[in-house]
Amino acid sequence: FTSTRESLETGFLFFQTAMDMLQGKELMNKSGNTILANHALKDKTVIAFYFSAHWCPPCRQFTPLLARAYAASRIKGQGGNVEVIFVSSDRTEDALLSYMKEAHGDWLAIPYDDPLAQTLSSKFGVRGIPALKVVGIDGSEISKDGREEVMSLGSAAFAQWEKLAPACIDVSTVKLLDDNPETVKKEAVEILIKLLSNVVRDPNNIKYRQVKLSNKKIEENLLSAAGAFEVLFSVGFEEDEDKLILPLNVSVTKVEKFLDAVKSLQS
Repeated sequence: FTSTRESLETGFLFFQTAMDMLQGKELMNKSGNTILANHALKDKTVIAFYFSAHWCPPCRQFTPLLARAYAASRIKGQGGNVEVIFVSSDRTEDALLSYMKEAHGDWLAIPYDDPLAQTLSSKFGVRGIPALKVVGIDGSEISKDGREEVMSLGSAAFAQWEKLAPACIDVSTVKLLDDNPETVKKEAVEILIKLLSNVVRDPNNIKYRQVKLSNKKIEENLLSAAGAFEVLFSVGFEEDEDKLILPLNVSVTKVEKFLDAVKSLQS
């Protein structure tokens, strides 16, 4: 038996989802311009990581097929909520960009020489290219062999993955905070924003995944508010003796959704 505390201290990287790994990272388009992954992937429910390189003949054969399927699926309900991210094994940045301009769809890529590319390759156990690994935004596996599915189904593969996407994250418990007097609600909201922001900003920091129930400010200004416990439990916090702990299998994506919902109470 491994305690929650021990899991926090020894297993963080194992439990990180691919979406967590993209938090705060930049993605690159065909022109070499970059955009934050958080912004580029907003409202997407499925990510297909495409491991490929121009020097690989099977990749050059498959990439145009993937690009056509991608272009034909850009409608919601037909795969439009599925996004492709190119994870390159090209030997130079020029080769990466040239390959994207020559054969790729209108998707984004992990920038050249970013260690995240190797991290993703290791996470998905990629042993050869081309490979297409499809996951939900919560990290759940949707397809180990997206390449075969695209070759068999074409754009219908994207529609199929979209149907298999995880359910939307329910943040409705946040509305319970509205039942408090305005001053109580304001204090609780401010504390929740700080707690959740810390996790999103620095998910590797174990102390941010813990809430000490004996802390005077937490006890008086947060837990006394109606709905506060419900919000924390909905995020994924669990009781552990004198504290609440956020387990490692709770993704940063989920925490970010609740953070946005709590922030909306300020307006």
